[in-house]
Formats: sequence, C-alpha cells, structure tokens
Amino acid sequence: MLTLELAPGEATTATVRRKLGLRSGELDPSFGIVEIDPRKNLYTVLVDEKAAERVIGQPGVKGPHSNPPIEPFGPPE
Repeated sequence: MLTLELAPGEATTATVRRKLGLRSGELDPSFGIVEIDPRKNLYTVLVDEKAAERVIGQPGVKGPHSNPPIEPFGPPE
C-alpha cells in the first residue's frame, strides 16, 4: 500500500497509473483509490510489491505500508 498526495481531480486509475508509471496489473483495481484525508488530498492505493519499490521516493508518494488482513475480534454475537 502507498499513500499518495494528489491534486483535486487526479484520483483516477488512469491518472495514478500515468503519474507513477505503473503497468497494467500493478495497481489493484478491486482496492481502488481510497481517500484517507480530504483536507490534505491524501489517498491510498494497493500496488504490486515490485511497483512499490520502483516508485518509492517520487514526489507525493509515501510508503510502502503493510496491508494486514482485517479479522473479527472476539466471538460473533
């Protein structure tokens, strides 16, 4: 997972792929582009591990961050 700072209107799959130089299949379409802080124009995307290594250090890119599975806590009610 990466955190991206995007200008308004740039939070599209096509724009993110172009800005980061991602090839087809490197950006997880089922995860999407998730807005995490609208005041700071921050978004999260899930990318292939090798793609993440390539884009680390680009302006507006932070991460990579782990993406642990979310599971229920405690017995179901």
